[in-house]
Amino acid sequence: VKFLKDGKIVVLLQGRYAGKKAVILKTYDDNTKERPYGHCVVVGVAKSPLPISRAMCKPTPKMKKLVKKRSTIKPFVKMVNFTHVMPTRYSVESSMSKTLKATLSADTFSEPSVKKKFLKTAQGVFEAKYQENEGQKWLFEKLRF
Repeated sequence: VKFLKDGKIVVLLQGRYAGKKAVILKTYDDNTKERPYGHCVVVGVAKSPLPISRAMCKPTPKMKKLVKKRSTIKPFVKMVNFTHVMPTRYSVESSMSKTLKATLSADTFSEPSVKKKFLKTAQGVFEAKYQENEGQKWLFEKLRF
């Protein structure tokens, strides 16, 4: 599929993460033996950060801890059929997708420890982008419909 490129933000339509936003990391247009259909590897936001009010911005240690906890992002990584994703007009910067793609390995889905390590790096990348407050803010907002 021509328009489903790396770095494109999609909305998942089926499964556990239905309605969640994700970023395409790698596409497989040709069929494989275990997956006889076009599919892609996506990394997405399972739990988006909560809003922070002005009252929470006080410089006390308790409030700093609260703000840190509320701005955490829980990521997920998944292989998804092309028919189960809906592309959006948005895409992320190539630097973000390159850093995520560099940590993605062949045994990310077979080895639980490798997957855990990848999710930790993905969480770090997502939270860094969220803290910058520039680029694609829409990815970190909850989908309203």
